[in-house]
Amino acid sequence: MVEYQEQQLYLINTLGLSTPPVAVKYFLDYDEDLEWDLAEKGFFRPKTPLNTCQIIALARYHLRKTIIVPEDHVCNIGAFAVGALPFDENMHNGLIAKKDGARATDALCEDMFQTLPRIQYGSVKAVAASPLDKMNLDADQVVIYGNPLQILKAVNGYLYSSAPRFELSTSAKYGICIEGLASANISGKPALGFPCRGERVSAIVQDSEIYLVFPAVFLNSIIEGIQKTKHLIPSPIPFSGVDQEPNFLPDYYLTPDTLKRRERKQ
Repeated sequence: MVEYQEQQLYLINTLGLSTPPVAVKYFLDYDEDLEWDLAEKGFFRPKTPLNTCQIIALARYHLRKTIIVPEDHVCNIGAFAVGALPFDENMHNGLIAKKDGARATDALCEDMFQTLPRIQYGSVKAVAASPLDKMNLDADQVVIYGNPLQILKAVNGYLYSSAPRFELSTSAKYGICIEGLASANISGKPALGFPCRGERVSAIVQDSEIYLVFPAVFLNSIIEGIQKTKHLIPSPIPFSGVDQEPNFLPDYYLTPDTLKRRERKQ
């Protein structure tokens, strides 16, 4: 079992996060014996059905360790995102998007729903969430909420040794459940997204926040990448004046005309 205390401390201190990273664990099998075993590890099912985003919020803000099974879900979207609900005919036809008025035409609503990331129904029997440092299971994913600068630093950390670019795809309608957890689970890569209405109403997500979800196998390489790239975006970043020539750029950033002009000044 991996222990995550040092990783959490590094991410909070280096990125300046206001809430701890959250570890997520998917269970492919679940029974009463496992539920008792998880209870001994501090994981409890909620007293009332919740949205998927709320178990993340319980970890972020209340430092609680929660596990949910299919009957603990309230929202259709969060439930089918994590494989707790079948993607039925109404889902396939984009009925929710049509009723919401999410797209201009029925065809766009249908296309939108058919392209939403989702874990195969029945493949996951339960989902657990915990503050990263309290996760006493091997995590499958890590969730970080932060402002754009904080998340940018984390993305730089991932890209440092893993990829030339970061690909972002979103419906701009659903948040951490679809575009975060399900997307990263299916792709095996980090997913960056925008919190949805549900998160803002019931999961204490702030207007200034976005999120990054990544497979836990990337945790140490992302931390190493943050360390290696922290000079690229120092904090705090001094403001040099919107109508002043930028003097902080190294010579290799400068245009030929700028280089000539500066040489004449010397």
